[in-house]
Amino acid sequence: MIKLNNFLFTINVRWWNAEAAYAINVARSFKEQGYRVWVLVNQDSPAHHKAVQHGIPVLTDVNLDSNSPIAQFSNCLKLLSFIDQQEIQLINSFKSNGSFLFSLIRKLRPHLTYIKTRGEARPPKANKINARLYGPAGCDGIITVGKIVEKWVTNLPMAHQQIKTIYYGDSPTVTQNSAQISTYQTYGLTEKDKIIALVGRTQQVKGHRVLLQALATLQDPEIKLLFLIKDLEEFPNELQQIKELIQENQLENQVKILGFQKDLGNILQLVQLGVIPSLGSEVNCRVAVEFFSLGIPVLSFPTGTLPDIIQHQINGYLCREKTAEELVLGLKYMFASKDKRQASQKAALAAYQNKYSLTQFFEETLAFFQQCRRPV
Repeated sequence: MIKLNNFLFTINVRWWNAEAAYAINVARSFKEQGYRVWVLVNQDSPAHHKAVQHGIPVLTDVNLDSNSPIAQFSNCLKLLSFIDQQEIQLINSFKSNGSFLFSLIRKLRPHLTYIKTRGEARPPKANKINARLYGPAGCDGIITVGKIVEKWVTNLPMAHQQIKTIYYGDSPTVTQNSAQISTYQTYGLTEKDKIIALVGRTQQVKGHRVLLQALATLQDPEIKLLFLIKDLEEFPNELQQIKELIQENQLENQVKILGFQKDLGNILQLVQLGVIPSLGSEVNCRVAVEFFSLGIPVLSFPTGTLPDIIQHQINGYLCREKTAEELVLGLKYMFASKDKRQASQKAALAAYQNKYSLTQFFEETLAFFQQCRRPV
């Protein structure tokens, strides 16, 4: 059998989120191992720019989001031509929009293997259409980004299908040389502070308010929270509410709100504990992996894929419930003993190196691709 070498990954989203990061990283992992890779993206989307940044060739003239039968017929012709010209052997698609085309093309090109990756934060609808698209009639295998997503997929009324959970993988969070590394004084911190960080957007579902309530309850002035927010202007009302809650609870000296940081790794080097108090979603473990890659243990709610990732009192602390009281218990535990915290730091780094590195991501994905490959 001819070696698998030519891959097309598709991620048609117009914003940058964990699912887009997963898709770009898996494509990047294959490219870095010497395989021929293309990514089908929306023109000028963040995924497009990220792919170009990593030197991955892109395909932008296929509009999978179109509802026009004429446009989809044109898409089909373009994809068939591209597959033939570049001798594509396997397609790995993310998102549902337009993915029926790949099931059709798989019929028209019997040598082609088609793998679906499910990374959306909601179950697929349990109807006959999805039963066919996710079943062996529609694709050759399914990758899920976490066990909760795998459960959703296996609940579809479909025939037996090859399914594997492969967790997000990434290269280590980048840090700069010693002359550029952030210092405690840069952010008004001291080496004696217990520094924690929350990375993400300001939507209420991310649990910012619950974490602030926990800090107000705990009343430990040595705990300093860095809110690392990607875009301060994205949700202005939510940001204002967070600021008001900080003032109401007199936490101004403990909480620092920071916008987009080009050198995120430099700031995270100051952090002793990552916090992910998300109330929903989190089917993808991107932020946890960012923390782990720098040896930062994680305190989290039992949301989405996080219970798969956080080993309670080993590489972090997994709350039993999504409450401020549980966060208080977690913070007390993680800062009660320097020895325990250092052991958690080592375990977090080991988890990254053994389970969530870009190399591990590549090896698990390639193995599944080969397992699902159609005989030719």
